[in-house]
Amino acid sequence: MNNTIRNLGLKARSASRQIGRAETAAKNAALLAIAASLEASAASLIEDNRKDLEAGRANGLDGAMLERLELNEARIRAMADGVREVAALPD
Repeated sequence: MNNTIRNLGLKARSASRQIGRAETAAKNAALLAIAASLEASAASLIEDNRKDLEAGRANGLDGAMLERLELNEARIRAMADGVREVAALPD
């Protein structure tokens, strides 16, 4: 598992450098696509999150933590809106 996490970190570092060199329009287009994808995938995100929450309950996560981790349509919409707000910021 440590190799997996290390590899993800290395990929994220590489991606951050590429994104840093991208033009504003390209970054904003990517952010807007992420926001649209979040909203379009809301049902499957909520279903997968439900399974994760069930596993968390089975493994003894407390109610407050489960509440913070729970996704619903309003939270997904807020995430998408937040991504759109980032896209609207000056580069």
